[in-house]
Amino acid sequence: MRSVKITAYIIVMMLMVSLFLPVGQASAAPALEVSAKAGINGKAKHMQPAPLYVTIKNTGDDFNGDMVVNASYSYEAATALVIPISIANGEEKTFELYLNGLTNYGYSEEEMFAFFEGGIDKGKKVKYSGTKRLQTNFLDPMTTFIFTVTDSSDRLSEYLKLSQHLPHAQLEVIHLNQIKEYTLPEDPLGLAMANIIAFDEVSIADLSQKQQEALLKWVQDGGTLVIGAMEQINTASGIFKDSLPLTLSNEMETVSAERLSALINEEKFSESIQVYAATMNAGSLSVLADEGNILAASKKIGSGEIIQTAFSLGDQPLASMEGYAALTAKMLSIQKFSNFNMGGYHQSPFEQMMYDIRSVNELFPSFEVSMTFTLIVVIIYIIVIGPILYFILKRLDKREYAWWMIPLISVVVSIALFVIGAQGRIMQPQAQQSAIYKVNEDSSLNGYYIESILTNRGGDFIVNTDSNTTAMALRNYGRFTGSGGALYEHSYIKEHADGTTLTLRDLSYWSVQSFIGNTATQNVGKMDIDLTLKNEKLTGTIKNNFPFDLKDVTLQSGLKIVKLGDIEANGTLTVAQDVKLTTLQKPVYYNRYNYTYPTTKADIDPVRIERLQAMTGSLTEQEEQPIISAWAEQALVGVELESGANMSPISYFVQPFEGKVELTGPFTMKQSNLNYDLIPLSVNGYYEPFDRQLNKWYLSDGSYEVIVSVPPNFTEHIEQLNELIIANKDSVNMKLAIWNNHTESYEPLDKNRVELTNDVENYMNDLGEIRLELIFTTNQGTIETTLPNVELKGVAK
Repeated sequence: MRSVKITAYIIVMMLMVSLFLPVGQASAAPALEVSAKAGINGKAKHMQPAPLYVTIKNTGDDFNGDMVVNASYSYEAATALVIPISIANGEEKTFELYLNGLTNYGYSEEEMFAFFEGGIDKGKKVKYSGTKRLQTNFLDPMTTFIFTVTDSSDRLSEYLKLSQHLPHAQLEVIHLNQIKEYTLPEDPLGLAMANIIAFDEVSIADLSQKQQEALLKWVQDGGTLVIGAMEQINTASGIFKDSLPLTLSNEMETVSAERLSALINEEKFSESIQVYAATMNAGSLSVLADEGNILAASKKIGSGEIIQTAFSLGDQPLASMEGYAALTAKMLSIQKFSNFNMGGYHQSPFEQMMYDIRSVNELFPSFEVSMTFTLIVVIIYIIVIGPILYFILKRLDKREYAWWMIPLISVVVSIALFVIGAQGRIMQPQAQQSAIYKVNEDSSLNGYYIESILTNRGGDFIVNTDSNTTAMALRNYGRFTGSGGALYEHSYIKEHADGTTLTLRDLSYWSVQSFIGNTATQNVGKMDIDLTLKNEKLTGTIKNNFPFDLKDVTLQSGLKIVKLGDIEANGTLTVAQDVKLTTLQKPVYYNRYNYTYPTTKADIDPVRIERLQAMTGSLTEQEEQPIISAWAEQALVGVELESGANMSPISYFVQPFEGKVELTGPFTMKQSNLNYDLIPLSVNGYYEPFDRQLNKWYLSDGSYEVIVSVPPNFTEHIEQLNELIIANKDSVNMKLAIWNNHTESYEPLDKNRVELTNDVENYMNDLGEIRLELIFTTNQGTIETTLPNVELKGVAK
């Protein structure tokens, strides 16, 4: 008995001691410390791609698993990024990632990172310390970013003054060489923040092959690459060797200070400069020239361009002279990089996909139930289950069978109704893909898409994309919101060598889930457009070089939209149509919110097409040309649902073209042929176009400069100007004055309608602009008004 007590006492003591012993070995785990920063030089664009730098130190056991980045593109689009990582005990690693989009994460309480030992699918979540939220300076997505690559940022210090030429927009110049340990990325998403990248006396050929390929892809996707002159430029340009706009000789030419000043219409240059004698290569366009000397030229590559100069970007004395920023702004056409000339809030293509197209893209024809069919079935069912069944059973003297035959017929009819109503939803998912592309001169396409899936089962759905296509899931607000739930619980992306895999998790049976992205593809086709406008009649041909039919081929010029017809694959459309246009010009977009909504399943596709057409301005706003658009029932986006799907695709194509205009004799340019831009002169001046077709705008009290301009190159056709008419339809709230270029002063316009017939040319500058001062006073805040209608009459050469 005594031995039993001793044994029990020892066991109790051992249990008590074990409670106080270290448990490190039993609960050993990785101990991860995380620090992260996003953007470049502490800056990123809101809702735009951005690099993410993550440093992880492990002071615990080895970690092998997945790092999850809960990065949101916006409140509506959010998909986690999953990266396989391995970090040994005591090891520290830095990961350079590239996000499709990033926004202020303040609306979610979810931590920025998550770690899963063994992988996200079946692994164990591991806690970490360090960065829970990103502290990044988010700038407006319309901000223009210029990156410079130069051995000394002092050489391009005048680039900082480019912001003076965008007074109502934001511009950031980042000298990449000033950023400690920064290297150009090997992924084009790492450059996506930049609108312009300038190389000054730095050899592109010295970059790695992957860095050069990333730079080329960035240009093809819409970037502007500026290459300054240097010795052995052909060799130094690396991957761009065969795409240079200029051929530079060994001879040097002198451009005087007076000629440089004349290029910017200001006496801001004090010394002459030396430039290489240059000739333009095929497909190039001069963007800066002086009396036959080509100073800079551009060449299209995909949706972007290369601008090459005949002078070194950072050499003295040019780089330090006061007029250098103005000369660079003219060379770059810097204003085209800002969307602020539209006034007010401007939606990006992704936002238009999310807000305008999603609502109709998620409507499937199978949602519609025929009430007539259902009513007929119900009537037949009542007749069968009632008098007919009774009559048959009575004739057979089997009325006692009714107790089981009525339920049986009911079940059979219900199953039949279910099968008929659910046809197409049971065997495989349905998908609707709406995409819009800009057609480039080299037959490549760049664009955006949205795809909606109608599930045929519950569970996970896998979407594979190619290397030229991105994908982000859109939030279903009944399923998860921005204020709760980890992103990876609903969707995540894994990258692989050939693209990415998007996993849409735990979708409900017969639910709809959408995802969006951008996409690009090479060597698809284009239209050969040869159109001439003469005496308000459009003639010529359009050849379809795509391997599929094009429908509703449409001309968009100014405010005019003219349907020209359909073109079969590899066919040609002959055009001979009255269009009531004086000239061909860049389209002007209006009433973008005035959408119809489908009421029947037959309306769904026409409404999808209508809303895609309304997006064309987002793809061509930097172009100064009219466009031809068309659509096709063709799926070109590099995405594929792993389980397969019954696909309903619509692809919309937009192609700018150089229209020919033959203008002779008297002409009249009305308000619909002219371009209107506003510049607020008051600090709090607010403006936004409401209906450009009727010239209606929203204005707040203040003073503005109204710039009314003729289309580009139109001034070349003018022999003389005879009359300028300005009609003020809101004289109660609006006072006007017109700038006289000869006297360099404003002249008041006191009447509601002013007809100027003397020295009309004094009111139009060399850029084809008529400038008005507008003072708006209502004391009512922002209200709708009509801008002055301008009409110009003259004689063409």
